Amino acid sequence: MGKEDTLKFTNSIILVSKLLDKIEDKFLARKLYGKISDAVSAFLEFQKADIKQASHNVTYQKLLNSVNSLLDYLEYLAYILKNEVTPLLVAQRNLLKLKLHLLKQAKTEHPKSVIDTKNEQISKPNLKQRISRPDLKQGSNKEKILNFIKKFPDIRTKEIIDEFNIMSGRTVKRNLKELIDEGFLEKKSENGAVYYLAISH
Repeated sequence: MGKEDTLKFTNSIILVSKLLDKIEDKFLARKLYGKISDAVSAFLEFQKADIKQASHNVTYQKLLNSVNSLLDYLEYLAYILKNEVTPLLVAQRNLLKLKLHLLKQAKTEHPKSVIDTKNEQISKPNLKQRISRPDLKQGSNKEKILNFIKKFPDIRTKEIIDEFNIMSGRTVKRNLKELIDEGFLEKKSENGAVYYLAISH
């Protein structure tokens, strides 16, 4: 990633950080702080990763997920904040440009081809489960979790638990297990980290 992209990312983070003073609700401010921290951490990991290593693909996906998560939250804040939102809009624009660049870069470099299959395990439901999977109850916790995972592919258990912090971690894990058993999700283990993917039918 070039200097220009690093500058765009840095400026976006600075602009988003300025919003922390404008948000009076402590819960919303804490959540924004968490998303900023995740994005910075993912960006630094991506900068360090060697493009030829399997870890590059993992850090790329992590960066893309954190940028998407931050963009979604900024969109939500833009909707609820009634005061001056210029820094927010500029930050959104810069992050969208960075995301576009990441997607173009991934297309030309084919990061999927550098995955180390020795360190990757995928837990898939069997064919019987796929054919006879039940319908999810509309508005249920399982449906909300599944929709979140569809929106953010390759998301980790911790991030799902953080997002659904109204439920206990045990409840979220139970719902994830049921979604796998019913054929809605795949569980992927890579270098000690666990990720979830929605199965399309």
